Amino acid sequence: MKPLELMEQGRFLGEEFLLWLWMRSMTEGGASGEEGDGSGCFVDDAIQLASERGEVKEISLRKGNPSESREAFEALSRGMRPAKMKLRILSGDLEWVFTINAATLDMGTLKLPASTGKAPHERLHDRLFLLEEGAGHLERRLKLFLRERSGDPAALQEQLRAWVLAGRSGESLTTDEAGSEAPWEA
Repeated sequence: MKPLELMEQGRFLGEEFLLWLWMRSMTEGGASGEEGDGSGCFVDDAIQLASERGEVKEISLRKGNPSESREAFEALSRGMRPAKMKLRILSGDLEWVFTINAATLDMGTLKLPASTGKAPHERLHDRLFLLEEGAGHLERRLKLFLRERSGDPAALQEQLRAWVLAGRSGESLTTDEAGSEAPWEA
């Protein structure tokens, strides 16, 4: 099988991961769920949603707070999936901002926290450390997502579905509600 075909077959997992990150940023304050990790991951000001069916194939929501917009939840409820998203990770006084592609899980347009090094080799060392640290925050979340998905995929799907339906109706959904049955069947 060709590499692009393999990537296409696995794209759904990246889409679900982005959707899961989005949900956790709104329901659990972006917490990673790992013991001792106080970082938060939030959807920033850009989301690209895509679908392979229907008349509209792609929607880009930018500026303001697109992750909480009615347009985003309407698109999700119609079967559109996150294709690309701008994320912000906060850990203490450090901040990483980047886009992530669902198909490849590539990080792009990465903005690292400021380096404290004075000499060029110190700045390089700091930037490499900060790059690794930021990727580690995202990797911990990916591992948690994969554990949840492999443990009980039907429960995770129901949790995501309930969250999308709550967002579409304008309700906020807490962590406890996300795991329960959705009383607002569409």
